[in-house]
Amino acid sequence: MYEYQNNVLSIPAKLLYEDWGLMAYKTYHTQCQRGKLVRTKEGRGAGNTAYISFYDLPFDIKKVCVEKLGDPKEVAVRNQLEGYIVPDSKAIQFFAEHRKPNGKPLSLEDQREKATNAMILNAIQSVLKDRSAQVKMFGRKTTAIWQNISEAVNAINTTKWSFDLPGNWRRLKKKYEDYLQDGYEVFLHKAEGLKRAQKIKGEIADFLLAQYSLPIKYSIPQLMAEYKKAQYVKEWDDLTEQAVYNWLYEPEQMRIWILARDGKDAWRNKFANSIDRDKSKWFPNVYWAIDGSKLDWIHYDDESSNKRGAKLKINPLVDVYSEKILGWSYSETESHIDHIKALNMALNTAQTRPYLLTYDKQSGHKMGRMQELYDNVVARNGGTHYSHKAGQKSNPMEQLFNRLQQQCANMWWWSDKQSIKVRSSRNKMNADFIAENTDNLLKKEDLLKAWEITVKQWNESEHPLFKGKTRDQVYYEHEMLMREELSVLEIASTVWIAETKPITYKREGLTMRLGDDKYKFEVYDYNGNIDLEFRRVNIGKKFIVRYNPEYLDAYIQLYERTNDGQMIFIAAAEPKRAHESVPVLMAEGAKEQWWKDFKTQQEELDRDQKAYNDLVARTGISREQLIADQALTIKMGGNATKKERALAEANEYDF
Repeated sequence: MYEYQNNVLSIPAKLLYEDWGLMAYKTYHTQCQRGKLVRTKEGRGAGNTAYISFYDLPFDIKKVCVEKLGDPKEVAVRNQLEGYIVPDSKAIQFFAEHRKPNGKPLSLEDQREKATNAMILNAIQSVLKDRSAQVKMFGRKTTAIWQNISEAVNAINTTKWSFDLPGNWRRLKKKYEDYLQDGYEVFLHKAEGLKRAQKIKGEIADFLLAQYSLPIKYSIPQLMAEYKKAQYVKEWDDLTEQAVYNWLYEPEQMRIWILARDGKDAWRNKFANSIDRDKSKWFPNVYWAIDGSKLDWIHYDDESSNKRGAKLKINPLVDVYSEKILGWSYSETESHIDHIKALNMALNTAQTRPYLLTYDKQSGHKMGRMQELYDNVVARNGGTHYSHKAGQKSNPMEQLFNRLQQQCANMWWWSDKQSIKVRSSRNKMNADFIAENTDNLLKKEDLLKAWEITVKQWNESEHPLFKGKTRDQVYYEHEMLMREELSVLEIASTVWIAETKPITYKREGLTMRLGDDKYKFEVYDYNGNIDLEFRRVNIGKKFIVRYNPEYLDAYIQLYERTNDGQMIFIAAAEPKRAHESVPVLMAEGAKEQWWKDFKTQQEELDRDQKAYNDLVARTGISREQLIADQALTIKMGGNATKKERALAEANEYDF
């Protein structure tokens, strides 16, 4: 009593522990838990029978099963897919009316076989459109659906149904997808339309090619419907679908409609001539490339309604010759700050300048400050840098990213495998599994360690061209034919960039915004106290800020630009101190430092007050004198002469 359960050939479980007495029920239950027996249907509830997979039975039990029930290939079993196979009158009519190039119809056997092919693919389509039916027949695992569909098709009773569909699940899936796109003609031999294709020229050719090039993407049957409308008016010759298909898929026509219909990327992948690079003279650090990409990982996100997020981006800088990742940034952005972090790490790793540095058209690379930085990073003797044109295949990072994600990053269970151009099911996320394990997802900051391990795995993996050598070995062991070294001090001074707009130093210090982050800085003296003299002469002035993102927690540099465009260093500013206001939480010495910073308000006030008093003493111009002058003006009715006012100011009048 074989039966298909979820399209897996199965037998009732009770045969093992009741009818045949091969094991105790407890043993059966234990072996199911351990995976030695695979249950294809649960037996919970009255009247429900549990089933187990025939193919997964141990060899000795499978032998008994065949002896008791017979060879499953010779025994009729119920296939649930057959219940969805229904007549297709349009398919029957299509193949009945179809004529070969010699004018003869298909044989009745061919007509029946091809129509049945269409009916079976229609049945598959019906099941896939019904989620509950799909799960019941083909299971929940998206990665195994087409394997299960293929098993179901292969198990269809051939004495009842005559058909000719691929036995391999990948070829069956491709045939199904072609059927959805082009209809019944996918079952016709491509050579059938060669003679009729010779009639396709002139205005007929222009009409067909123009229509097929439209972005609405006509199928061949839809195109033929449009042709027949025009044919009646134009009195054009009859054409078969196969003839039109064969003509359109000749290279001369394909290159036109693929460009218009599918876009430049599709055209490049099919027809664009590729330029081979001569890499025979390359060596480590001759060519660096940097690019950012979404990291295909899901993290735990408190702010998300489903507690899952996929916001992480990576910005690796790679030595193209060895494929070693020299530096990287890991964040939610792909800003110029991320580029600088990756570049700074790479320079510290390599301690040498590259001769070529390339990047994409992302705005963070093209801004003036980054172009100036790249000018300063590449080799002084012959070094250059440039961006790749959008959509071109010359960027070495695109293919490398794909391999990095597939070979290393996607091996972690939290990978969503959602690369923009991913197609195959093995590279797609198991959404059910991720959802079931949401509470086990790591937070963004905790995934940093996993990314560091991923980089290490990549660098320590075998290089695809240098067999037996890891990327690290290729990088460190292969000779550099040219080299411009950088000292640690040079590296520290190289990766500094200047903000293009001056920033005002205000009473609270200098505030700088980088992306969504805000940083506050204060100038301190050599003793770590607020530099009151700097504040005295510079509050309200604008400065050009130079900084290294790696040192934002240490200091920035403040410059003034002179009238002739020169940059003059003024001071270094450090992150502004913040003070704890709750006494019990204060660290040792914090109260004293708070008091020093707090007193600066009074100290600056006293200093400026003394400066004003000294000014009054030197000039005699005071608020008291103002009061006296205006009192005299009132007394004299506004008519006091200049001499009288001077005498009054000399206290010679007694009033």
